[in-house]
Amino acid sequence: MNFKMPLGAGLALLTALMAGCATPTVTQTVKPGDNGLTCPQLQNEYAEAERLRADAEKEKTVTGGNVARAIFFWPAILGTAANANEAISAANTRKVHLANLMNAKKCELPEPAPAAPAK
Repeated sequence: MNFKMPLGAGLALLTALMAGCATPTVTQTVKPGDNGLTCPQLQNEYAEAERLRADAEKEKTVTGGNVARAIFFWPAILGTAANANEAISAANTRKVHLANLMNAKKCELPEPAPAAPAK
């Protein structure tokens, strides 16, 4: 039996596989109800956005998952890198949005995360 997959279906399958391997969480930059959050809630959301950004940064480094993706399905590493960049951008945009809300409500802004040491 000879099975041929149409090119479009093959590309769709490849894209789905790559997306499935991309692990960093891309957060919503603005969530419903943000305007009604209290100062402590805004600070918690800010900390969560920073955690998601840091997790996405880690995905851009050599990790066990990235090595496995490179060995078993190398195009997935490209999907992970693209997803990590999207997650970092979304987390940074969310942090700006939350900082603007905190400024408007006269909340204390969280301390900036320390810069990573240069290698």
